[in-house]
Amino acid sequence: MLTFRPATDRPIAVRIGLAVAALVFLMLAVSLVNLYGLRGMVRAVDSASHSAEILASVNGATGRVENFIATRDQESLSQAEDMVATAIAGLTAIAVAEAETLKGSLERLAAAIAALRAATLTMDGETQDMTAHYGRMREATLLVEQSIADGLKGLDTRAANHELRVNNSETAHRILDILRDGERIVTANVAKVLLTGDGAAATAARNANAALAPVVEQLREVMGAPQERESLDQLATTVAAASVTLEHLGEAPRLRGGEALRHLAAVGDGVEHLEAMLSEVDGLIAHEANDIQAATGLLNNAAALSKRFAERVATLEAQTLAFRLSPSAEVASAVDVILDELSRLARVLPSSVGLQAKATPLTVSDQITGYRAAFARFHQASNALSDARDQVRNEARSAGLLVARFAGQARSDALVHNDRGMLATLIAGTVAILIAGAIAWSTSRFVARPIVALASVMRRLAAGDLHAEIASAGRGDEIGIMTRAVRVFQENALRIRVLEAEAEAERQQVQASLERMVAERTDTLHQQTEVLEAQAVELILARNQAETANQAKSDFVATVSHELRTPLTLILAPLEQLSAAITPPADWRVQIDRAQRNALRLMNRVNDILDFSKAEAGKFELCVSPVDLNRMVGVLAEDAAMVAEGKGCTLTCSIDPALGTVFLDPRHFEKILLNLVSNAIKFTPAGGTVHLTVKPIEGERFELAVQDSGIGIAPDKLPLLFQRFSQIDNSATRHYSGTGIGLALVKDLAELMGGEVGVNSEPGRGSCFFVRLPLGTELNTVETAARHMHERSSSSPSSAIEQRHLRFDDGHQGSRDDQVATQGADDAQHPEHALRSRVLVVDDSPEMLSYLRELLQNDYIVATAVDGEQAWALLQRRPIDVVVSDVMMPELDGFGLTARIKASAGFAHLPVILVTARGGSEACVSGLESGADDYIAKPFSPLELKARVRAALRMSQVQTELHAKSRQAGMAEIATAVLHNVGNVLNSVNVSAELVSSLMRTSKVQGLGKVAQMMNEHVHDLSDFLTTDHKGKMLPGYLLKLAEVVATEQQGIIEELGQLTKGIDHIKTIVAAQQSYAVAVSIVETVPVPELIDDAWRMSAGSLAGQEVTMVKDIADLPLLALDRHRVLLILVNLISNASQALVGVVDRSPCITFGASLVQGPALRITVADNGNGIAPEHLARIFSHGFTTRQDGHGFGLHSCALAAQEMGGSLTVHSDGAGQGATFILDVPLDVPQSQR
Repeated sequence: MLTFRPATDRPIAVRIGLAVAALVFLMLAVSLVNLYGLRGMVRAVDSASHSAEILASVNGATGRVENFIATRDQESLSQAEDMVATAIAGLTAIAVAEAETLKGSLERLAAAIAALRAATLTMDGETQDMTAHYGRMREATLLVEQSIADGLKGLDTRAANHELRVNNSETAHRILDILRDGERIVTANVAKVLLTGDGAAATAARNANAALAPVVEQLREVMGAPQERESLDQLATTVAAASVTLEHLGEAPRLRGGEALRHLAAVGDGVEHLEAMLSEVDGLIAHEANDIQAATGLLNNAAALSKRFAERVATLEAQTLAFRLSPSAEVASAVDVILDELSRLARVLPSSVGLQAKATPLTVSDQITGYRAAFARFHQASNALSDARDQVRNEARSAGLLVARFAGQARSDALVHNDRGMLATLIAGTVAILIAGAIAWSTSRFVARPIVALASVMRRLAAGDLHAEIASAGRGDEIGIMTRAVRVFQENALRIRVLEAEAEAERQQVQASLERMVAERTDTLHQQTEVLEAQAVELILARNQAETANQAKSDFVATVSHELRTPLTLILAPLEQLSAAITPPADWRVQIDRAQRNALRLMNRVNDILDFSKAEAGKFELCVSPVDLNRMVGVLAEDAAMVAEGKGCTLTCSIDPALGTVFLDPRHFEKILLNLVSNAIKFTPAGGTVHLTVKPIEGERFELAVQDSGIGIAPDKLPLLFQRFSQIDNSATRHYSGTGIGLALVKDLAELMGGEVGVNSEPGRGSCFFVRLPLGTELNTVETAARHMHERSSSSPSSAIEQRHLRFDDGHQGSRDDQVATQGADDAQHPEHALRSRVLVVDDSPEMLSYLRELLQNDYIVATAVDGEQAWALLQRRPIDVVVSDVMMPELDGFGLTARIKASAGFAHLPVILVTARGGSEACVSGLESGADDYIAKPFSPLELKARVRAALRMSQVQTELHAKSRQAGMAEIATAVLHNVGNVLNSVNVSAELVSSLMRTSKVQGLGKVAQMMNEHVHDLSDFLTTDHKGKMLPGYLLKLAEVVATEQQGIIEELGQLTKGIDHIKTIVAAQQSYAVAVSIVETVPVPELIDDAWRMSAGSLAGQEVTMVKDIADLPLLALDRHRVLLILVNLISNASQALVGVVDRSPCITFGASLVQGPALRITVADNGNGIAPEHLARIFSHGFTTRQDGHGFGLHSCALAAQEMGGSLTVHSDGAGQGATFILDVPLDVPQSQR
């Protein structure tokens, strides 16, 4: 059976042969031409297809190269080489001549890629070289900075040693002055002995000469050079020889006196010689100071150079990074400029520091040179890389053009072959039309139309329209093959265009990314550098300030605490000797015990501050020893129970018997226990309970717990309990005293012994403090008992029972004898009190309240109250003339009480005097603003308090007269000195000493008087006994000896009390002088100068009492001037007092003080105060205004110093002129009249 295939699947030749079999021979030539054309067109299409693949490989290789340049990805470069190799291998499908041409271009592209790889490797190597040189430069920079830091540290050490030498030199100068003065005193006394034979002068000479030897030994401590020690040995020998001679001065006064004078002259020569040697040392010290200053300047300059060098090195790294990312001539030029600057700095920096970098094999200059060379090679490699990249692009572009040209040629060939085929077909068709029109028509339908359509498509493709639609691709004949070949060409062309677009987009994206990366990294580097530098400066400043502030605070606490122990020792020792030396009456014993108890209380506070200072400085030492816990806790609990019972509460103790001997620091544990128990007693009201528990807990530890039924603690206050200086109530009306360091010290001590501390509390239900400590081991328990005994005995009172009692004393628990109840109206019922004024004393301290009552009750009717509310209630019930009140009290403080009194119409006239231990002008201002009439700070003199009470009463009684004399009242207010900050203890000791001294003087007279009185009363009964009996005859002698012994003993005690009182008064005088200047407030007002001088004269009436001094005024005609009236009065009063002292002992002339006042150039007011007294020695003129300098034994050296400071505060000056001893002195005060306040 015959089958027929579709016409579209038969070959064209078969169709033509079948259709026109008769024309085979006729159309043979035409068919051959047509077949040849078709084959040529197929080859042309295949060549175009291969060209498109080669072009795609070239473009892909170009894209991989661009990616490699942007990312340094070696895989991209390898892929590019593989693509080029693939393109070269694909040249076999192209004609020989064309393949050779394109092969040469592709080989040059491969060579360019290889050159690109080589340039990249070179750049990487130079980059590593530059990194190495950069690292060495950084190392050299760090070495230089370390050298500078070591130099500065050495300079600090030299400066400290220099400061020590300066201090030793100044001390030596002062000691030499003392030796010179002592030698002069001894010489003067020896001369007096030679002239008058005075035995007292001989004794004074011996005593003064004996005092020189210890001074010489003090001089040895600060003058340690060999030559200086040799001179000191000679001086000591001379002083000893003088002492031997003076011991025998009474045997042969003239012989021994002359010999003593020669020795004393030798002493003076030795002092002068030492002074000369000390002057040479001062010159060396000054030269050393210059050297230190020069070295400091050199190192600071080196530090600046080093910082500049480090900055330029960082900038060099940034510029190098920028060049690597985007090479340019500007960046390369900037790198060269930086390297030139680093070279200059490298030449200067080592000489500035004074040493060479030793930790690197090359110097800084060599590293800079190496970096420059590496950068030059890097630059060359970069240029080579750029050239290679350009070459790759050029070769790729050239190869692409060749491929495109070959593809175009193939398309042209295809068109030529197509045209030839059409021509042959046209000829064959023309012939066939003549033979078989119908067959020709049917054949053209399946052959001519698709070919025409395909030709149209190929023309559009040749014109660049790659999206032309191609039909008949599914045919199986030659037309279908050609159609599919054209479609492959179209797809390859489209793929090439897409690849080119992708490559261009990728290139632009990579370029933009590189530019953005360079900009971002440069900005980030600059910002990080600035931030790091600013943070470094801030950290250094903050650390220095913190270290300075912390060290200053620690030094201040330690120094003040140690300085307080010395005067406390000098107070406690005389009191203890006084208490042990006599058996005083009961009222004496109350005063002595009060002073001793308060001094011991203050010593405990000082010890707490010292312990806190040690804890803060980390200087606590742990001395572990075996401790019988049951016995130790039991003894302390027994002592605490006595204190709790005195307050009206109960203390119980529960100790687990299983706890025997533990190993801990007994002193620290005792401090913990004392603080916790005393804290619980303090906050437990009367009728409450305190329970102490000690029990073992897990983990080889034991727990100490103190449970109280007190006020409890709010939850928000619990975190503050163990913080230093934190208190639950810091207001002026708080109920409980304290420093705020007790619980913090407990926490530090517990942690020091490896334990922990905690608290459980509820407001209104009490608190439970617990400490958990390890039982410890027998290791590290070696500690001598002497050390513990010394620590315990250094501050022990005379009575062990009283010491145990004071360990739990919080300052508000007086003895039973000192418990004070409010006095009622009974005192007013006695007829002897009818005309006495009524004083209300208000204070929450029982001891202070008792002391004030005893102080005032002899002169006034005294009522007492323990707080402001109780005082206000008392004022409603009974008349009061004056109120003396403390400031810090519970319920209602002194300020609130004063404000309430002054706001009440019935009590507004009532004078109020505030007495407090709070220091500072702010407290005084607050008190006066609340309405108080006067303000006195503790410690105060009893006479001062009595005087202020009397003054308040007088002010209340003669208010109208005081209003008329307001100016005098203003002067009195200015002249009033306020003492504060030392506290109740010093005042109690002072008053107790005065009272005991007065009672002892009175008792001595009364005792002798009573003996005489009794003998006179019984003279008749004793006459026979005294005249006939042997024992009676001896009785008067016995009584006389007894009286002498008692008088001698009491006189010694009185003298000791006098020295104690004198020392306390001297301290108060110093504090008053300092405060007189410190609290001065600058108030400028218009005043008449003559009246100002008259006011100062009247205010100085007390210092001029007993002297007949003439006042002379030489004052020009002055207008009203704007002056600081208070400061000018302060200066004038001090100068008048100083002049009155200088006039003491003047007998050969009439004492006179001359005042002068005039306007001088400036303009300024000049006031002169001249006296014709003792004058000032020339050697004292330069130091007359120095702090603490005085020429009088009873002087304190603060008066003229405060005057000079006050003059400086006003922008002026205070000077002095004197022609010498006995020539008088003139003080000159210049006060500018137009000095701005900001410059004062």
